[in-house]
Parts: sequence; structure tokens; C-alpha cells
Amino acid sequence: MSGLLPLTGRELKKWYRNPVAFIVSLVQPFFWIALFGSAFDIAKLSFHGIDVGSALFQGAPDYITFILGGVLTITTLFTAMFSGVNIIWDRRMGPLSRFLSAPIRRSSIVFSKIISGTVRGLVQVAILIIAALLIPDGLVLRHGFTVVDALIIAAAVVLVSFSFSSIFSIIAVRMTRMETIFGIVNLVNLPLMFASYALFPPGLMAGWLSRVAQYNPVSWSALSIRTVLLNGSLTGAQLSSVAHYLLYLTVLAIVMVLLTIFVSERGIRE
Repeated sequence: MSGLLPLTGRELKKWYRNPVAFIVSLVQPFFWIALFGSAFDIAKLSFHGIDVGSALFQGAPDYITFILGGVLTITTLFTAMFSGVNIIWDRRMGPLSRFLSAPIRRSSIVFSKIISGTVRGLVQVAILIIAALLIPDGLVLRHGFTVVDALIIAAAVVLVSFSFSSIFSIIAVRMTRMETIFGIVNLVNLPLMFASYALFPPGLMAGWLSRVAQYNPVSWSALSIRTVLLNGSLTGAQLSSVAHYLLYLTVLAIVMVLLTIFVSERGIRE
């Protein structure tokens, strides 16, 4: 992967030297947490005077705590989707032709954008967790938070980022029009978000949609993070469940990374 480090540094410099873009990228997920999360009170869900909200939402103390894992996953997903945009941008503005003529592996050009997108996602996730703790009636960590919990959240975020950054980088390798990839992003982001357990528990979803959501990588990540936030130190059964979700994400990430290497080495053009 010759050239990977300086190219990744270039992508990160473009990011932190444009603080407006960074702030804007946090506004929408923050609104999801602060507004959408606060608009729905699960404590008020009752049936014939019996509290059913806690049972449906896995014992979450409030809706913000319940959806935070989904919001973190969706934020990472959106950041990852735009990794392909940077490839098209470099092609249109000229840097890509210089990179292709340099003595570096072509896959390092693509992976620099994937890695920088993953770093951006991790920073966004850390900031959003802090913001959720500061929001009135926001994130409640009733069972504490350990280093293992932080590592599980980071692993889920990294695996989602690598998987979807790779997918959209593969799509963008041969594209020349920005509008095309924006159209694809807009087409798939809503199904990925709503056909998952990111915002709603399985018990409130239509049966067919809940079955589809079981195979959605967004669900695997959201459930992993949610289990950590709701339970703190995990029991053996909970740890096994999280390990299975992370295993699925790992397999997906490995397959997509290998496919990205193959496609970028053979298919990337000026």
C-alpha cells in the first residue's frame, strides 16, 4: 500500500482545514438526537394502565438512549457513503491523474479516502455521545460504561465505515458525474435506515420489515452499540450476541475490502 499514509494525511487535512463542513456534518445527527429523540417519550406508552414502553424498548430509560446506537451508525453510514464522492472530485479536478502516474499502488488512492472517512466517523461518534449526555433527559448510562464498551462501539463504527466506504468507492471508481453517485446515495440511505432496527424495536415493526431488518448491517451495528449503552458490563449471553453481530460486520468488511482492492487495481481510470 505504498503512498497510503501521505494520501490519507491529505484527505484529513482537507477535512480539518474546513471546520464549517465538519460542523455541518454534525448538525443533522444532533437534530435526530435532540429533536426526534426528545419528541417521543417511551415512558408514556401504556396499555390498560400497564407500562409497555420499557418492555418494547429493551428497558431503555428514554428514547434518546434507545436510538443513540442507531443514530451513531447512520451518521457513520452517511459519512462513508461520500467517500466515493471524493474519488469523483479528484478525477474532475485533476489530482487523480497525478496520483495514477505516481509510483504508488492504485488501491492506496481509494483506501486513503476510506480510512480518512473512518477517522471522521469516529470523531463524529465521540462528539455525538458527549452531546447526548449533555442534552436534557438525554443519554442515561444506568449501568456504567467500560473500556470494553468503548471498544465495541469503535469496532462497530469502523466495520460499518469500511464496508460502506468500500461499496461506494467501488461504485465511484469508473464514474465521472457527481450527480450519479448523489442519486445512488439518496436512493439507498432511506431503505438502509428504516429497514433496520436503528430507530425502532422489532416489536413495533411490520413482520416482513422486521425479517428484512435482521439482515441489514445497519441493524447489526445499531444492536451492538445499543446493547452496550443499555447494559454496561455485558453478561455472557449479551456478549455472545454482540460478538455475532460484530462477526457478521467483520465478514462483510473483509469481503468488501478485498473487492475494493481488486476493482481499484484493475478499474480506476483518469
